[in-house]
Parts: sequence; C-alpha cells; structure tokens
Amino acid sequence: MSAYPQTLAPVLDPLTPVQRDAAMALGRVLVLAGAGTGKTKTLTAGVACRIQMYGMRPSQILCVTFTNKAAQEMRQRITTVLGEGQAPFWLGTFHGLAARQLRAEPEVGQLRDGFDIRDADDTTALIRRLMKAMDPETVPEPDTGKKCDVRQVKKMGERIGRMKEDLVTPEAAPAWVRGLIERRRAARQMVDVEGWEFAVRLYQLYQAILREQNAADFSDLLMWPTLALMHDRAYRARWSERFTAVMADEFQDVNRAQMLWLTYMSEYSRELFAVGDDSQSIL
Repeated sequence: MSAYPQTLAPVLDPLTPVQRDAAMALGRVLVLAGAGTGKTKTLTAGVACRIQMYGMRPSQILCVTFTNKAAQEMRQRITTVLGEGQAPFWLGTFHGLAARQLRAEPEVGQLRDGFDIRDADDTTALIRRLMKAMDPETVPEPDTGKKCDVRQVKKMGERIGRMKEDLVTPEAAPAWVRGLIERRRAARQMVDVEGWEFAVRLYQLYQAILREQNAADFSDLLMWPTLALMHDRAYRARWSERFTAVMADEFQDVNRAQMLWLTYMSEYSRELFAVGDDSQSIL
C-alpha cells in the first residue's frame, strides 16, 4: 500500500487498493468499474490527493460531474477532509462550467456581456412560434396530421440539439445534414429527408433570433466554447493553461462536444482523470 498523509485517510481508506492507487496516480487515468463500486468516491479522492499530496491549487483543478447534486456532495466531502475553501473552484456540471467560460468571453458565441440563458420551456416556445410563422407548405407533416403538434415541435428541438451536440453551427448545418442523409442511404437505413432539411432551416432562424436577443440556449453553453477551443489556438492556450488537472465523472456518457472540451481543457496539463462504467455506455 502506498503511503499517504493521514489527512487523506477519510477519502482513501474506504477504497480498494486498486482504487487507491488510481486516485493517487498522475497523468491520463481512466477508471472503469461497475455501478455502485465507488467510482465517484475514487474521483473525489483523486481531487483530494492532487491538492494535499501534489500541491495543486483548488482554483486550478477543473472537476466535472453530470448533476448539481453530485457536484455538491463532492464539494462537501472534500471540504470535510481538507477544510473550508479547499474544494475546486471549477467544480460543477459540464454546462454549468462551460457557461462560466462563455460568460468570460461571450464573443466566441457571437454574444455580448450579460447574455440571457434560455431554459427548455423558452426554447420549445420559440421553436413552436417559428414553426407556426413559417409557410405551412414547408412544415413536414407529422404522424398525427397536425402541423406544429407537440411531438413535431419536440422532434425539431431534439434535432437542433443533436446538431449542437455534434458542434454543427447553423452555417455548417446544410452540409452536415446532407452527409447524414447520404450515410443513412448508403447503409440502407430509413431517413427523414424532408424533416432534416426543414430542421436545418428552422435551426438557422432559431439561432438568428437567439443572437438578436443576446441569448443562449442550454446547448450553446458548451458548443461555443468547445468550437473556440478547437479553432482558436490562443483561446485554447489561455484556457487550458489555467488548469493543472481536469477530472471527469460518468465518463461513459460524454458526447462529442463534452469529450473534445475535456481533451482541449487538459491539453496543457496533460492531466485528465476520468471514471466511468463502460457497461452503461450510451454509445
């Protein structure tokens, strides 16, 4: 068993020897284990080790969970072990942390200081309003035969969200959808050509309204910072150099935008610690 400071005993002692070694390891670490085996506890211990054993500042550790509840529990546990003010300042959900990043430099999303964040009800209402205002002949016919019904509005919202999760901007959407249609046809899969082409037009109108209102939806919060990290080397350096370690919970559930965000944010430190259950992967 590796030696460690007694202050870390409350987070390290409950772990198995393998989990303990993983929590104390540096570099790129991936912990795969089943449900209920202590993955989040291992991540919490990993954060505490970096602060207590390796002298990393809490303000320079980026720690991502999937729920606010999990983030709060992790913060409380680290505080209990290390003391007040010792939990990472950048500890939260993907979208919560990315929103702080976007607030710092809103121009990467063609936004201005003080932009509003639209919740799910707001975005659904906007999509419904836009669909009702469009030429009825261009709106795809849903199974119910009713234009702009609840399911149709939801489907279009999901498709816009899908494009944003894949980091597809409104300008890039036509080419992306053509590629999607071609791939599905080549694989002899059914594809809703009319519906996807309509989703592209709707997405462009929808995003134009958000920009006009200086607003972002939930998916924008991660999409715009991630695109900036990908394409702007100075921006990427500016953000990745802030952090000495990047930690991620529920790694099996990350989508493309989240994976790239983690990768680029850890580019400078090369310290990426992730825990997940590959048997529960959504991919």
